[in-house]
Amino acid sequence: MAALRGVKESLTDVRLHQTADSIVVRAGRRRLRRGLSGAGAGALALGVGLGVVFSGSNGVTPVSSDKSVHVNLAAWSVNSTPSGIVDVTVRELNHPAALRQALARAGVPADVTFGTFCQPRSGGGLPQINQVLGHSVDGRSVLMTIRPAAMPAGTELLIGIARSGPGTMLAFGLVKDGVPLSCRPIVDTRPSSSG
Repeated sequence: MAALRGVKESLTDVRLHQTADSIVVRAGRRRLRRGLSGAGAGALALGVGLGVVFSGSNGVTPVSSDKSVHVNLAAWSVNSTPSGIVDVTVRELNHPAALRQALARAGVPADVTFGTFCQPRSGGGLPQINQVLGHSVDGRSVLMTIRPAAMPAGTELLIGIARSGPGTMLAFGLVKDGVPLSCRPIVDTRPSSSG
């Protein structure tokens, strides 16, 4: 107790010229200024990043000079690889226009339709389709491997996907760009398994 009395007596000449409330307010302002400068730098970085992502892309994917595209949605995915291959997986038949746009950014001009297939009115697609597109159907998902470098200049890929019972059907072709197309529903021509 004697030690505490000694400390109390030594502080009797100390006077506080500011209230405790004013000290707390000043400290809060100082913290706010420091926080705002850090937040401002963070907001600037975020703004620049979002500007790169969304400029001219309608929210699909960033555009770069090497056509690197990585769009992974619940409905479908488009991913380009360093070797120039474009991997496409379609799980749901949604947003064909956005899928066309993502493919175009990856260097694949394509006409994508769900439930219908378009083909040239004069008939006859180009024979290079097997060099351009590899495909498989895994249950209700369509997996495609596209080689844009194998597409002759001035051509586009035609892709039609439709649901058929528990499965999925894929129709595709390669045509010269700008040829008149005729579109029709994709019809399952496989024999019925009931019987």
